[in-house]
Amino acid sequence: MTEVWVVLLAACLAAFAAIVGLIITKEIKIAEFRQAWINELRASLCELSSKLTYLSEKSARKSSVANGDVCVLNDEDIYDVYKIIYQVKLRINSLSPSPEERSLLEFLDKHTECHHFSTFLLKDTQEQFLNLCASVLKNEWERVKTGGRFYVNSGNLAKILFVYSMLGVFAFGIWSIASQLLADFP
Repeated sequence: MTEVWVVLLAACLAAFAAIVGLIITKEIKIAEFRQAWINELRASLCELSSKLTYLSEKSARKSSVANGDVCVLNDEDIYDVYKIIYQVKLRINSLSPSPEERSLLEFLDKHTECHHFSTFLLKDTQEQFLNLCASVLKNEWERVKTGGRFYVNSGNLAKILFVYSMLGVFAFGIWSIASQLLADFP
C-alpha cells in the first residue's frame, strides 16, 4: 500500500511541475511581446517628441518673419504629427488606461488640438511630456519585471503547495518509520 501512495504522490508532483512549467513559459512569451510593445511605444513617443519640437521651432521662426498671420505648417507636417499621435493612442488602451496613460493621452489632446504645436516649444511643456512618457514606460516595465497578476499568484500558490507537499512527504516518512518501529515491538 505504501508504494501506491508514493507513486501517486510522485505523479501529482510531476503534474504540478508540468503545470508550473507551462505557466512560466506562457509568462515568458507574454513578457517578450510586452517588451516589444514597450520598445515600439518608446520609439513612437520619441518620434512624436522630435517632430513636435521641430514643428514648434519651425513655427516660431516663421511666425516671427510672417508676424503670426500665416499658418506655417503644411499639410504633410500636420499629417505626420497626427499619424504618430494615433499610433501612440492605439498602442495605449484608451478604453481602460492606467492613470499614467490617461495623463499622457490628456496631454497629447491638450497640446495638439487645432494644429497649435507652438506650446511644445516651451521647456516646461517638453519636460512635462518627457516625465509623462517616462512614467508610462516605467509602469509598463514594472509590469514586465514582476509578471502578470496570474503569474505572481500562481508562483505564490506553487510555493505554498510545494511547502505543504514536502511537509506531507516528511510527515508520511516519519509515520512510516514510526509504524515499522512500533510493529517490531512485541
